[in-house]
Amino acid sequence: MPETPKAMFARRLREERKAAGLTQVGVGELISRRLGVTIDGTAVTRIERGERSVKLEEAVAAAQALGVPLAALVSDEAPEVARLSELKAALRQQEGRAATAHAEILQAQAAMVHIEQEIEQLEAAGGS
Repeated sequence: MPETPKAMFARRLREERKAAGLTQVGVGELISRRLGVTIDGTAVTRIERGERSVKLEEAVAAAQALGVPLAALVSDEAPEVARLSELKAALRQQEGRAATAHAEILQAQAAMVHIEQEIEQLEAAGGS
């Protein structure tokens, strides 16, 4: 039976916390600072045991506290691999934005050429 997302998050949180050399209390304090609410060490313990669900804001704050992408806490990919995937997706998005911007520039240039030609025609026809 495959691991549930909740169980995977719990396991990956524990693994990344230990890899970072942090205690459950320490992670709770870091999450608390980021969220402005109290997440104590017992809450982190319950999360790691799968006894407490995690809100999205808490999951994001936990990833930030551990210095890993959120994807690293919900998959078995190494943090570097998860970050690489995020960066590739961001690059594709920016490439799309750049292509759209380039198309708009070309349209604007064509419109400018058309306007300049019309101005020249009107001036040649005796307009001011």
